Amino acid sequence: MSSTRDYLRSVVTDAVLPISRQLFEDVVMEVMSERQIPSRTDFRELRDVVNGMRGKTSSAASGAKKNEKRIASLENRLDELVAERDALVERLAKLEKPKRTRAKKK
Repeated sequence: MSSTRDYLRSVVTDAVLPISRQLFEDVVMEVMSERQIPSRTDFRELRDVVNGMRGKTSSAASGAKKNEKRIASLENRLDELVAERDALVERLAKLEKPKRTRAKKK
């Protein structure tokens, strides 16, 4: 009697298994779509975007470093030119003073 019971149980289980598997897969897919759990494709797309941004970021960083050096050298050169201009203005002021004093004497 137990062998007949086991046989019937296995027949029923074999018949129900594909149906329950499909129902289980449907429930899992529904939960994933409701919660918007990312799929492998989503992860791949995100990885590709991050890799693309990494390349752009590193090139922008290297460009910024080059610009920093260039700006520093330009600031130094500007300071030199301002100092030269100030010296020239002083010199010009000294040259103009005697003309003014001569003009007052006449």
